[in-house]
Amino acid sequence: MACLDEATFLALATGGLPPARAAEVDAHLDACPDCRLLVAEALQAAPPLREDSLVPSEPRAPPAPGTLLAKGTEVGRYLVLERLGTGGMGVVYLAYDPELDRRVALKLLREAALGLDAEAGRAHLLREAQAMARVAHPHVVAVYDVGTFGGQVFLAMEYVESQTLRQWLRAAPRSWRQVRDIFVEAGRGLAAAHAAGLVHGDFKPENVLVGRDGRVRVTDFGLARVPVGPEAEAPRHLGGTPAYMAPEQLSGTGRVDARSDQFSFCAALHEGLYRERPFAGSTVEALAAEVRAGRVRPVPRGSDVPPWLDGVVRKGLRVDPAERHVSLDALLAALVADPAARRRRWLGWGAGLTVLLGAVGGTHALHSHRARACDGAAEAVLAGIWDGPREQQVEAAFLGTGRPFAMEAWPRVRRALDAYTSAWRTTHGATCRATRVRGEQSEEVMAKRLRCLDRRLAEVAALTQVLAQADADVVGRAMRAVEALPSPASCADVAVMSTPEEAPDAASRQRADTLRAALTRARALGTSGRYSEGLAVLQPAVDAARAAGASASGADALLALAELREQTGDYKGAEAAVFDALSVAESGHHDDVAARAWTLAVRLSGERMEQYALAHRWRERAEAAIARLGGDDVLRARLHTNVGRILAAQGRPADADARYRQALALLERTVGPESLAVTDVLLAWSESRVAQQQEDEALALVRRALALREKVLGPEHPEVAQALASLAEVRWYQREPGDAERLAADAVGRLERALGPDHPEVGGALNTLGVSRLVQRRPSEEVVPVFERALRLVGSRAGPETARTAVIVNNLASALNDAGRLPESIQHATRAIADLERRLGPEHPTLVPMLHELSDALCRQGRCDEAVPHLERAAAIQTALSEDLHGQWAPSLMVLGKTYLKLGRAREAVAPLARLVNGKQGLQLPPTFEAAARFFLAQALWRSATDRPRALRLATEALGQVEDTSPEGPRLRKELEQWLARHGEQRR
Repeated sequence: MACLDEATFLALATGGLPPARAAEVDAHLDACPDCRLLVAEALQAAPPLREDSLVPSEPRAPPAPGTLLAKGTEVGRYLVLERLGTGGMGVVYLAYDPELDRRVALKLLREAALGLDAEAGRAHLLREAQAMARVAHPHVVAVYDVGTFGGQVFLAMEYVESQTLRQWLRAAPRSWRQVRDIFVEAGRGLAAAHAAGLVHGDFKPENVLVGRDGRVRVTDFGLARVPVGPEAEAPRHLGGTPAYMAPEQLSGTGRVDARSDQFSFCAALHEGLYRERPFAGSTVEALAAEVRAGRVRPVPRGSDVPPWLDGVVRKGLRVDPAERHVSLDALLAALVADPAARRRRWLGWGAGLTVLLGAVGGTHALHSHRARACDGAAEAVLAGIWDGPREQQVEAAFLGTGRPFAMEAWPRVRRALDAYTSAWRTTHGATCRATRVRGEQSEEVMAKRLRCLDRRLAEVAALTQVLAQADADVVGRAMRAVEALPSPASCADVAVMSTPEEAPDAASRQRADTLRAALTRARALGTSGRYSEGLAVLQPAVDAARAAGASASGADALLALAELREQTGDYKGAEAAVFDALSVAESGHHDDVAARAWTLAVRLSGERMEQYALAHRWRERAEAAIARLGGDDVLRARLHTNVGRILAAQGRPADADARYRQALALLERTVGPESLAVTDVLLAWSESRVAQQQEDEALALVRRALALREKVLGPEHPEVAQALASLAEVRWYQREPGDAERLAADAVGRLERALGPDHPEVGGALNTLGVSRLVQRRPSEEVVPVFERALRLVGSRAGPETARTAVIVNNLASALNDAGRLPESIQHATRAIADLERRLGPEHPTLVPMLHELSDALCRQGRCDEAVPHLERAAAIQTALSEDLHGQWAPSLMVLGKTYLKLGRAREAVAPLARLVNGKQGLQLPPTFEAAARFFLAQALWRSATDRPRALRLATEALGQVEDTSPEGPRLRKELEQWLARHGEQRR
């Protein structure tokens, strides 16, 4: 087939080709790279459809790929309203999201434009769309959702009422400074995508939106891809718009990466500055020749663009990617480093030298810092905070720990801090320009927002100082510490930016500054895991602040003090500090601090001190405080997670599920689906599903959390090992102890390599390893020492009498019981019960296995009569639950009936065993367990002469249920056969 003519291009763009002809064209495009290039531009130029071309229709089956969607079509949960435009990679519609009551931009992507077969193209686009959803930045159009519809990948994106950058450039004469500034804002968004590991692939003026709010957003990442590393295979498909494509894109054989985006950015900037594209050429071949030769057009006559700026742009247009700017951030720094502005600042500094010497140095630094920010020179502000030398210090500290996971952690932490500081620079510049350039906000509002941004930057400075002195624990916490940094974008919120207010006099301001500095340092230490050091910094400052009166800084510092005390195990002290913080915050109407304090109070009372009724009272206060804020989704998610854990601990896993589900939805929408906070919810939720015997669902949740942590943190990170230990626990509940042992041993090994063999975190994985060996009846020398070591390590941090240590003590009691060391077993089981009662009360379900363990050891000592009260108590705790949805009662009823039989109290054994056998309908109990229950009931009925015919029927049924593959199966089968042979003969 011959190459496409112009009429065919336009017909393809508007959907006017007959189906047979469209199939021929698609086949030709698959084989012809030149036509693929031209189609991208032809589609951009396609005329819009008339308004009446989108007629209402009933929802129907997905149309064939390439067919325009009618108004009312359902794409997933979204309803199509109208067509917005057509691009080289697909069609964009305005749609309505009924679940969240908002309009979205819905883009259906064409996999054929990649030059791949349909299945491969769909898979490729779906992976890349999911990657795009990770980018959250004020200058990037947000991707809310990703899915497939009728064989096409779709993206649900933020809908922005806007014009394109090209339309903005054409709407009025623009000075070179205006053009430069708006491109810098777009560049910040593009840099954020690079920091997230993405390449745009098609940057051009049509793919930048200028909203009615004045905010610039990069969009249409339809060709975005995860960039390949030096050792990876280069992408095989060719994408982009020829006029803006780098030479390596035009050739289709080079490695496309962030430097290719830089070339496209500079090509578009050249066009904005000079009103013409940088390379001549009326055909693809001619254009490609000019680009490959590096022949940039000469500067037009009469241009006022300064030579230094032209040089910056031309460097980004060099043929060899290695000769361009080292990164987009470096390019942006060069664009805003106006030499004339630097000279003006130097002259101003010299003229005001006498005044400077008589003034407070911090005031001048603040004002000059803001002036530089208005000019965009934020690199100078970040000097010593996050720049080349500080990066080198942090890298040296990480690698100096000698831990394998630190080598994986360093590049991830660097990218995260790069993305954060890029967002800070963007927000800072936009805030100042909104007042000084566009006149859209008052000086007072600007000053408040800049003060807020100053506080954000101070937190970055404190954190990077801690990271520059990192040990293995700090490295392990580093990504969470960066995630904990408050967003620069929050400084646009009136409630946030107005807290704290400036103190009225110099002495008060000095005290407030001292407290704020201590608070900032203590927070950095706390989020990095150095809790005791943080307390040592903050406590004296808080003591001094209390004497000076309440303020928002005082409330915030008291709340931070509570958080640090919690992490050191001082729960009572933490509770006192929380309520001190609440007193100051609520009297000063500082709703943000109050909401966070009530949320912490819920966790302290519920998770930490097991005071559940109190925790639910504080939950109501927390919900009201968050509502007063107007809603903080991240804080609301934290509250849901706290409450979910409390409900699970109360034995209410179904109620906990609802909380986890809400927390997960909020976090995925606000911080993204790959946040570490998301993994915390997934793991907590998995425990709830296990409690409901939904092990397969729990397994899926844990595997998702494990995959996310490996991706975000690297496979050797200690948090990945902790997720592996959780996976081992689920496999144990799925009755796969061998797999559980393998996973737990892997987790222990990773934690020992990452943190050292004596770190408290190793203890939790050791406990899981011990349980997996215990249920396999491994020799006691392979089990008892594991639990003893786990108890020592966990107790070194959590304390010797906590709920967590009580569980390990009980496991040790079980191992000692198996080893025949009965006095020690009874001693440890008694201790476990006492410790748990003190923490959770006398009726908590976790006591049940501990009461069973104690009873079993007593019976083995010939003291079954002493065991009966403990077993009756265990059965009472279990049967007090409203209903036995998941078979929780079964073990208690079984053991109680079995013990009655041992004591010769057969008539008393009938009731619990009959309740177990008759009430098991709908429960997924192991077949051999059911067989044993029937056998014990048969024995009780026979010995008590209550119903001997039924006893024989039950024993016969039990024999048919025995699984010889289970550990107890062969022994139980033999006992049943012998019993039936003996008692069946008696019956005859």
